[in-house]
Amino acid sequence: MQKHSPHLFIAHGYWKKHLEPGDIAIDATCGKGNDTLMLAQILLSTQSGQIFGLDLQQSAIDQTAALLKNNLPDSHFTRISLKLLCHSEIDQLELPASPRLIVYNLGYLPGGDKTITTRTATTLQSLQKALNLIAPDGAISVTCYPGHKEGEHEEKELITWAEKLSSAQWQICHHRWINRRASPSLLWIRSLG
Repeated sequence: MQKHSPHLFIAHGYWKKHLEPGDIAIDATCGKGNDTLMLAQILLSTQSGQIFGLDLQQSAIDQTAALLKNNLPDSHFTRISLKLLCHSEIDQLELPASPRLIVYNLGYLPGGDKTITTRTATTLQSLQKALNLIAPDGAISVTCYPGHKEGEHEEKELITWAEKLSSAQWQICHHRWINRRASPSLLWIRSLG
């Protein structure tokens, strides 16, 4: 297990088991691009597959593009699309097919302006839209950061929202480290088709 980011280790494990080369995935909150890069490494090993990344901060889009450029072959870039867009506008993406995975890494941009953070209202809007966007066997991965006030409120509201989703349609798991106060957590939502 990774020492500093066990929540991401679990998330990436889910992604690797769930995704197949050629699938479509969306990184709804690019940040510094680490999740976008991981998705590219999983999905773009064949001649098909596509990734859409979005963030509402230009600096996040720029950092993601730079990370990808430094770590991926040029041939992959025809299948990666980065958009300056709030995650609540996820339904504005022009997708060739339904994505099998939509990823959220909530909170603020590490090293950036901490007052610019994901907000509960727009995250809930985005997740509701994501439920309608994903493929019948698709999944949604949400990393929450309750270590700051908005993040704590956001995680609480997302869990309340997820608990109300039909168990006949959705399989939902919440991973939390119970001996580490305010540690990041992972919400995994999988469609049962």
